[in-house]
Amino acid sequence: MHFKVVGQKITLSQVAIIIIVFLTAISCKSKKAIVNPPVEKAIKLNNKVLLDGILNNQLSFKTFSAKAKSSVALNRDVYDATLNVKIKNNEAIWISITTLFGIEAARVLITPNRFKMMNRLNGSYLDKPFNFLYQFASSEITFNNLQAMMVGNMISQALEYTDTAVKTNSGYSLNGSHNDLGFSVQTNEGFKIVACTLNASSQQQKVTTSYADFDTIAKQPIAKTIHLAAVSAALKLDLQLKYNRIALNEPLEMPFTIPSKYKELHSED
Repeated sequence: MHFKVVGQKITLSQVAIIIIVFLTAISCKSKKAIVNPPVEKAIKLNNKVLLDGILNNQLSFKTFSAKAKSSVALNRDVYDATLNVKIKNNEAIWISITTLFGIEAARVLITPNRFKMMNRLNGSYLDKPFNFLYQFASSEITFNNLQAMMVGNMISQALEYTDTAVKTNSGYSLNGSHNDLGFSVQTNEGFKIVACTLNASSQQQKVTTSYADFDTIAKQPIAKTIHLAAVSAALKLDLQLKYNRIALNEPLEMPFTIPSKYKELHSED
C-alpha cells in the first residue's frame, strides 16, 4: 500500500513517521532500561485499594497543553523536532510538529470520528475517518484510549479486562487481553503508569511505553520524560520526548484550515 499526491508516491514510512509521532506520544519509556521488580503477592483488580487508587489518580483536566523536544528514529533515519500538543478532554487532540529550524512540518487534528493531517513541507493533506489509524495500530485503540495514553491515564482495557493484578515492591502490575490486544501495565506506588506494553498479535505489532521524571502540576503528578519503542512488520520506531512546558485547563485554540492549494492524499490498495 502507498499514497500518492499528484503523481508523487509517498511511502508508508513517510506517512507513518507523522502518524506514529503523535500516536505514540501517547506512550513513554524512560531512557533507563525497565527492570521488573520482584513479585510480592497477587491480588484482584476489584481490590478496593487498587481500583480506587487508579481511578483517584487519573489525570483530571478540561484542557491539556504541552511543548516537547523530540527525537525520532524511524528504521534507519533519525529526526529531531518540537511537538506542540493540545487536548480538549473527550473532544479533540491537536499536534503541531516543528523542525529545528522553526518550520512547521506537519499539523494533526484527531477527534473521536476523524483523523486529519497537513504536511506543510509538500503541501498535502489527509482527511480520513478515525478508523484509518487501524492500518498502523490495533483497532482496540479508541480515541479515548489514545487520549488516556497521551496524558498517562489508564487505558479502558486495563480497567475492564485485567486477568491478573500483582503487588510489587514499587507498585502494581496488571496483565490481560481483549480481542487482539494484549497488555501489561506497571504502576508506581502512587498508582501512576510508569510502563505499558501493548501487543497486537494478528498484526505483529508491539509498542513498549513508559513515563518518567514526574512533576506536580495543578496538584497532579504528570510525567515529563517520555520514550516509546514500537515494532511491526513495516517499521521500527524509537521516540523520545522531553516536555519543557505542561499546562492544564487553559483556554485552547486548535487552528486547522487546509489551504485550497493543498493536494489530498489518496490511499490505494
